[in-house]
Amino acid sequence: MAALDTLGQVLTESRRLLQDEIVPYRYPDADLADALNVAILEARRIRADLFLPQKFKLPYFDTSGTVDLAAKFDMVEPQFRQAFVYYIVGRMEMRDDEQTQDNRAVAMLGTWKATLLGV
Repeated sequence: MAALDTLGQVLTESRRLLQDEIVPYRYPDADLADALNVAILEARRIRADLFLPQKFKLPYFDTSGTVDLAAKFDMVEPQFRQAFVYYIVGRMEMRDDEQTQDNRAVAMLGTWKATLLGV
């Protein structure tokens, strides 16, 4: 598993779990980065203390143009970074229409929350 220090590493790990590693991708980088932006907002809501070292300044990854895959994702301690991958995967799985995907989406989002809360 990657260190998840950059946006690109987070998206690559998300693609691995989504089984979306062959170009052309099913999920564009911008969609995955948007999901990460939402995950950050949700994490701030339920675990504000994670952002205390940054004085609660939340990062935002711009998706209006080319996504900067080299952008740092180091505002959260390393042990919580995998949780953001779970959120991205769960959110993308919710977009799919298949019944089996719904179960997987719920499982991933549950894992995201459990990881953040340390359960």
